[in-house]
Amino acid sequence: MTFAFSPAVSFKERVGLFVSLTGGTNSGKTFSALRLARGIAGPAGKIAVLDTEGGRTLHLKEAFAFDANIMEPPFTPDRFAQAALAAETARYDALVIDSFSMEWVGLGGVLDWQAAEHQRMGNKDSTKGTSWIKPKMAHKAMVYSLLQRRIPIIFSIRGEETFVPPNTKVFKSITNKQFPFEMTVAFRLESDRKGYIDLSDPKSWKMEGAHREILRDGDLINEHHGAALAAWARGEHQQQAAPPQPAAPRRGKDALFADGRAKADEGSFALNAWKADLPPKARQALEEIEPELDETAAAADARDAGDYGLDDPDESFPGDQSEAA
Repeated sequence: MTFAFSPAVSFKERVGLFVSLTGGTNSGKTFSALRLARGIAGPAGKIAVLDTEGGRTLHLKEAFAFDANIMEPPFTPDRFAQAALAAETARYDALVIDSFSMEWVGLGGVLDWQAAEHQRMGNKDSTKGTSWIKPKMAHKAMVYSLLQRRIPIIFSIRGEETFVPPNTKVFKSITNKQFPFEMTVAFRLESDRKGYIDLSDPKSWKMEGAHREILRDGDLINEHHGAALAAWARGEHQQQAAPPQPAAPRRGKDALFADGRAKADEGSFALNAWKADLPPKARQALEEIEPELDETAAAADARDAGDYGLDDPDESFPGDQSEAA
């Protein structure tokens, strides 16, 4: 077999484009992924969505036009590779996988597979390393298959904050730790503003120079970013960065505390429900006045109990003790 080589500039077909967005709960991953996909696919392009979370993406079917496949367990790596090939074969212009974390932590995913292998081998310390062989080989085979795809793929990945001894807070992507480095572009979303790019930690993102002109720290993800990435993948060198987005006002601590005091005056149930919807940074900031809020909420509970002639508001309103998520 002989090989012929051609000048790189002569290649006009689209190169692979793989984007991963990582974010915690309520960071706007799905909405942002679909906005990117629409920009990549163009106004009339076809978007495929592989939904691994029971159809949660369907909540956005009125806002975005896409075709969905609701993937059921087992979330084995080979099925993700098959889905990407199917979307490419069907000539979709972009594929969104939401959430790709299921390949790692879902039922039948890599971690589940390893645990089953370890149990099959008798749960011995001596076989723990061996139990990783099959699931890791399957994961690698999936990665190699994905790298052959020409369809742009957007991977929505869950993230969480963990503590590393003695007391260091680290943001961790819920996937194989090497996977984001297989991406063309990888970044995380802010925890306290939905859909905003967070490049504050250099270890949390991967971008080449051209991509840094497209995706800037603090940008609100939109279709312009997707269109610019698609143009880059087509080899169009005259890149235009996405137009600057008006920054959403960051509400200060005083405003947060004022809202908290107002909710506390409505009682424990209202306070806890409000806190449950706050991003982690805001809940952490509230710890400064938490005793005051609890005291105000308890007084409101007692007041309400008196209004209804009840002696024990905690028993009468069990929801007051609901734990903030």
